[in-house]
Amino acid sequence: MSPTTTGRLVAALLAAGLVLAGCGGGPGGDTDVDEITFLNILPMESLGYAAEMVAETNGHFAAHGLEVNFEATQGSAPAIQTLLAGSAEISRIGDIETMVAAGERGAPLVAIGSVVHKGPIRMISADRAPVTDAADFAGKLVGTPSEGGTSSITLDLVAGSAGIPAEEVRRQVVGLSPGVFELVQGGRVDAFIVSLDTAMVLDATRPEAVVYDPNDAISAGSQVYATSAAMLEDPDEKDKLRRYLAAIADATRFITEDEANGFTETMRLIGSRYQVPALDDPQVATAALSAYVESYNAGDGPTGISPQRWQATYDEVAGIGQLPSGLDPGDWLDGSVSAAATP
Repeated sequence: MSPTTTGRLVAALLAAGLVLAGCGGGPGGDTDVDEITFLNILPMESLGYAAEMVAETNGHFAAHGLEVNFEATQGSAPAIQTLLAGSAEISRIGDIETMVAAGERGAPLVAIGSVVHKGPIRMISADRAPVTDAADFAGKLVGTPSEGGTSSITLDLVAGSAGIPAEEVRRQVVGLSPGVFELVQGGRVDAFIVSLDTAMVLDATRPEAVVYDPNDAISAGSQVYATSAAMLEDPDEKDKLRRYLAAIADATRFITEDEANGFTETMRLIGSRYQVPALDDPQVATAALSAYVESYNAGDGPTGISPQRWQATYDEVAGIGQLPSGLDPGDWLDGSVSAAATP
């Protein structure tokens, strides 16, 4: 065999080896792609799930050896039950709900990371009677998507931050769509609670709408990745959770860097597989994605949870009687998964 032929053969073998190595799974050294189930408590077609949608469509999950099954639940309560039953590995729910489930009801639920580090809820009023400060909620009738739950507790916390007892803020269950603003305009409610996406739509299309950000008054309200204590005790499952957070960190870096390009690639990737209403208006989508980028970068690393903020959230929630006082919220927080995901 000539030297030239030998060199070609070696190159071919090396190339084959690289290809085989490339088929060997994710950075965790796995030999197969692992499935993992994520429970989305709202429809995926929201920019609130931009990190998940980009992680899927831009190959970040695949790069970490994961195939993610997205399963919708009707809110956070069934998601928590499904996690505890061991039928899914991970969900993204509110920090308040996580603490109430673990601290009030003793559920073996653990927060392992975050991505939306600031609360994504907004409160909408009209300029004829604007709500621009927590004190403005005194005596108001506020539309909420359900009785109790995160939105209502968030309203309690905002009111409490201004010394207003919860019973002095009346509630009425309304929908979540931008059309509910007509109830505000008609004087049937004074304000209503919406997602960040909807707030951006109203801000762009209804000049008379006034958007109030609860993050101006409280620490609580962020979203956390939660799993069961049993999942964390299984080394293989814990590694899948680590890789999930690593993919989310990669996706948020991509979205953050794409802000300089007007989120062109982010919108293209999301739109390639999902019908997200906010993408119909690039101005609205850009504003919403900018708000999410700010939230991605407002925490303890891309997926970490600040222990100080976690404690502050507990203090606020316990302060309005939604949790017993004197508990240690660190019992429901495990930062090791996020730390390993983004070393």
